[in-house]
Amino acid sequence: MPKSNLQWQEEAAAPRNFKPISATQTREMGIKDIGHVNNIDELRKSPPAIIIAEAVKTMGFVQNWFKKQWIIKKRRYVMGLGVYQQLHKNEKDGTKILKPSSMKFSKSYRPYMGQNVEGKTLLIFRTGGIGDLLFIQPNLNYLKSKYDCYIKFACGPQYQSMVETWDCVDEVLDLPFEAKHLHKSNYHMLFEGVIERCREAHTSNAYNLFSKWLGLNLPDALLIPKQEPKEEMIDECMKILEGWNLQNESFILMQLRASSPIRTPRPEFWVKIIDELTDKGHNILLTDNPRQSENVAKFIKETKNPNKVFNFCEHSKSLDYSIAVTKFAKMTLTTDSAFSHIAASLNVPCFGIFGPFPGFIRLKTYPRAQWVDAVKECAPCYIHSQQSCPKAGADGFSPCYDNIDIPELIQKIEGFLNG
Repeated sequence: MPKSNLQWQEEAAAPRNFKPISATQTREMGIKDIGHVNNIDELRKSPPAIIIAEAVKTMGFVQNWFKKQWIIKKRRYVMGLGVYQQLHKNEKDGTKILKPSSMKFSKSYRPYMGQNVEGKTLLIFRTGGIGDLLFIQPNLNYLKSKYDCYIKFACGPQYQSMVETWDCVDEVLDLPFEAKHLHKSNYHMLFEGVIERCREAHTSNAYNLFSKWLGLNLPDALLIPKQEPKEEMIDECMKILEGWNLQNESFILMQLRASSPIRTPRPEFWVKIIDELTDKGHNILLTDNPRQSENVAKFIKETKNPNKVFNFCEHSKSLDYSIAVTKFAKMTLTTDSAFSHIAASLNVPCFGIFGPFPGFIRLKTYPRAQWVDAVKECAPCYIHSQQSCPKAGADGFSPCYDNIDIPELIQKIEGFLNG
């Protein structure tokens, strides 16, 4: 097999050009120290890297190629420090768009830590991806079943079609969101730093950690997300499967690329796995967003049995489609990425391949999950970053995955499927 020239991480958005905000400026915004801490108790004493900014002028912007959002002049918005860095000036002419509000976030922040919320309003905001949002959901299910409360959930617009289907959520907001929502809510659930800045995340499962952060400490049996696909998406995906004559055939759903390059194995690694699985008669359905469709089509041509490998990318027009097609899979097989968590939320078996993080800190609470961990002197490294592995070669892929024994991995996958 010749070395693949595919680069799964090419799709990632190029960062905007901006100058980092100085320590003096962050202190003026009410943020004194945003370094790492050892545990949740220390994190509670560390000011979150969240600010309230006031719009100097009206501006439109797009997050992750999804939809246009607006910052309206003279209104105040709540956002992470990193978002402020990217939006506070026009990158073309340097004109100011945002300025720090005189109203400090720390003065308005009312953290939820297990209080009685009968008749209260909760505001949740998280800047992470699909997995991060699903880590939160079981706690909201619990609170909604126990209290008559109103729950607002602010997240990136690309994830809102998922969150809006959750029975535990009453209102979905864009991020950044107007500060009026902060002031009109009784308690806030903010998860900034719980994984990224807390070393306890190296030894605790994410669900356990999020529940501990909220003062709930729910048992593992309750820390499993639950959701169902939209009916119209089920119908759409069935038509797609019928077009491939897969409506009565089982398939393994695979995601080859994580949201971060450091958690993405090289394509050659996946080719070996797919060749082994298709030799054993398994159908493989590959998914990603539509911008990756051409890359995935080229990748499929490099596999041994391309007639048993199907490209779902061009059909995955939104997160709704991804959730719906997962419902049809007999198993998901992914790197450390969203589809493991989507599968678990649908009670579909999931098998994960982990490098920078050990599998148990992501999949431990799932009853129908299995995983393998990369074997290397530097793994797990616990690097939580959108950058490539610092030990990667010229191709940018993390070397920790290269030491995974493929025949042993296939044996574990087969045993998991048959178990």
